Amino acid sequence: MHINQQLHTPLAPCMRRFTLSSTMKSALTLLSCALFAISHTQAQSDLLGSLTKNINIEGLETQFDPVTGVATAKGDVHIKYEGVEISSSQADYNSVTGDIIAKGNVTVLKDGQIYRGESIIYNIKNQSLSANNIRSSLPPIFYDTVGFKTDTEKKDRIDGEGSIFTTHDSEVPNYRIKAKSITIYPDDRVVMRGAKVYAGKTPVLYLPYFVQPLNDELGYYFQPGYASEWGAFLLNQYGIMHGDHTLAKYHLDLRSARGVAIGADFESVKWKSNPNIGHLKLYYAYDTDPTMGVNDSTRPDTQVDENRYIIAFQHRIFIPGPQESSWYLDFDITKLSDVYMLEDYFPNEFRINPEPDNHIKLVKRDDRFVATLLARVQVNDFFHADQRLPELAFDFTRSKIGNSNFYYQGTTSAGFLQDKLSSLEQSILDGKIKTQTANLKAYQADGIIDGQLQPVKNSIFALAGTSVSSVDSIYSQTAQTELLSSDAVANDIANLKAELSQDEFFRAYSYNEVLYPMSFGNGNWLNFVPRIGGGLAYYTNVSGGQSDVSTQTKPIFSTGFDLSAKFSKTWNEVQNRALGIDGLRHTIQPYVNYSFLDIDENDGIPTIDHLAPTTRPRPIDVPLYTAIDDLQSWNVARIGVRNLIQTKRDGTSFNYAGINTYADIFIEDPEFDRSISNLYNDLFWNPLPWLSLSIGSQLPMGGDYSFTEVNTSVTWMPNTRFSWTVGQMLLSDNPIFRDSNLFYSRIYTKINDNWGFSMNHIYEVDDSTLQYQSYSVTRDLASWTMAVGALIRNNYSSASDVSSYEYGMVVSLTLKDFPQVSIPLVIDPSPNGRGGNGGNGGF
Repeated sequence: MHINQQLHTPLAPCMRRFTLSSTMKSALTLLSCALFAISHTQAQSDLLGSLTKNINIEGLETQFDPVTGVATAKGDVHIKYEGVEISSSQADYNSVTGDIIAKGNVTVLKDGQIYRGESIIYNIKNQSLSANNIRSSLPPIFYDTVGFKTDTEKKDRIDGEGSIFTTHDSEVPNYRIKAKSITIYPDDRVVMRGAKVYAGKTPVLYLPYFVQPLNDELGYYFQPGYASEWGAFLLNQYGIMHGDHTLAKYHLDLRSARGVAIGADFESVKWKSNPNIGHLKLYYAYDTDPTMGVNDSTRPDTQVDENRYIIAFQHRIFIPGPQESSWYLDFDITKLSDVYMLEDYFPNEFRINPEPDNHIKLVKRDDRFVATLLARVQVNDFFHADQRLPELAFDFTRSKIGNSNFYYQGTTSAGFLQDKLSSLEQSILDGKIKTQTANLKAYQADGIIDGQLQPVKNSIFALAGTSVSSVDSIYSQTAQTELLSSDAVANDIANLKAELSQDEFFRAYSYNEVLYPMSFGNGNWLNFVPRIGGGLAYYTNVSGGQSDVSTQTKPIFSTGFDLSAKFSKTWNEVQNRALGIDGLRHTIQPYVNYSFLDIDENDGIPTIDHLAPTTRPRPIDVPLYTAIDDLQSWNVARIGVRNLIQTKRDGTSFNYAGINTYADIFIEDPEFDRSISNLYNDLFWNPLPWLSLSIGSQLPMGGDYSFTEVNTSVTWMPNTRFSWTVGQMLLSDNPIFRDSNLFYSRIYTKINDNWGFSMNHIYEVDDSTLQYQSYSVTRDLASWTMAVGALIRNNYSSASDVSSYEYGMVVSLTLKDFPQVSIPLVIDPSPNGRGGNGGNGGF
């Protein structure tokens, strides 16, 4: 104990007993009292030191009573004990009970939190805190409570009575909640009982029991708005934690044009950073108008009914678990009630993934390979899907062979594959077969059968109005035409039945490659990596396709090389602060990737893993080619040059600008019989944190499969109050995709400290259509943020030259410190029409 004033000792009573009757007697008495006081003070100090060990008590006046074990400090008191600091006007410390009773303008700093009040009791033994009136904050909340105490056992709970709760950091908050009792679980939730919500001084709502989680994904959120497909809607969500491992979000959604829907999302806290794992979605809607489609289109009653639902499960289970290991099971299952479920209720998810996958896979990861046992099934029969029951695959990463300089990489797989048609495709094929079968019967009965020759002749004679010989000639030509038509229809029926039978086979595929990297020159400026590989694709139990072949083996041989050089030059003296330049280094890297592949032609074997249409160049490295069934012989060289300009930012190298220019030279083109591809250019420029430019282009250089594509994007953010992104997506003369010249713009501006505005536009020049426009206004209301947004989407069809419009409007009022995680209104769509994440839906 630090003593800043005189310590009270037994010397005072001795002084009171002192008299002047005898000088010698007085001197002896005074001496004895002094010796007693010194010895008693020393004993008191030793006792106090042992009782107040690790406690530092300072004050203008301090004293200690050894009988009661109570130390008292007055005037500018400061007490420190381990991580706790207390300041007050007066404090008593009871060394027996461990209580520190502080009074008068008390401030307690404990575990990073500050408590203020007129009287606070803190116990150093159980670390509990109690008070009759206390003010504190637990970001983002502020509270004032009459009765207050912390849990003495769990030490993670605060209880109070007669409490006031708000998130508005102001002496006069614009809203507050008064509760009869409050329980705070730090970093978790606030529980209030008998709560009244006040706007200013006016009560607006009474809640007998209310829980406000401190996590911004928990608690109650609502989203009102209007959409042309939903009508007026109110989306309600309540988030709650189940244990410490699962976040649950419960939904009750009301749509005037669709009815009521309920749902629950369960999310694993462990996989919170991975959006593709740790989710279970359950959602049911009773649709009052299921035949109403997007853009006011109608649907057959047979395709969808009132009961609509989605069950989606994405999760990973480690084996044996629960700790992470190299063995795990992945689940990705989505069951839908009908083909339109996502489009009607979750349009954002529909635009990103309109036909969700369904598979379960067992995975083994190793530094050298990844092994996968995959089972993929057609859970939703209204989607076209490929089934794999099962497929085993080994993917070997590039790794060194022993102590040599040779490297190996490859892939091997085997499985039973089936191409499953959707129910709609089957229905269409069945209809075509019935129609053509009826046509065939009509042809066979049309006068070519002996018993009906004369009626046909009479009919033709009546039409011709000429001699019988002329009629015989006309009839002969007509009969020949009918026979040809009959044969064509019969062939068409055979082809339709083959397509309806669906493609399936057992396939074993293996490709293995050896590489030998070499470097030459001073500083290894020249790199040469030759490679050679081989394998086979084996098919058996083949059904479907355009051939009667049931088994085929296709040997694979491939060779090639990567050749590249690197040259660089540095200019340290180049400085330009305005352009963000702190020295420059230019690196130029010319390269050639030559690839030769020889594989047998496909003898009518059906394709399941096939190529998808794209404007981008295909990979020419066999290990990267996933369309196994579409592998065809090729002989191609990809020739290009990379330019990279770097500068220094924050003491490290920064990629300032760059461009990659390349083209494919075909000796044998596997797809379009080209001799040369387009010229590709991928450019970026990031001069400053607030300015960036990117351009991806391909320009024609001759040939039949030549087209133009240019994608440009510029982002300009000169300050924190304004941001503008503008871009163009141009596609012209592509033989597969229709021409498009699309411009998009995204603007956000903060008008002042209270108001903000944003707008987004997508305009298609080719058909003069403003495809998308949205506008939103935000208002800062101190602790609240209000936003109003509206959008219009024009779903123009170039085939029918008809425009149909979608409308949407949304209003939100959210606490800044508890913001809603997702808003159904997409006000920042990507130019291709895909919106951002959107909770229960979006437009």
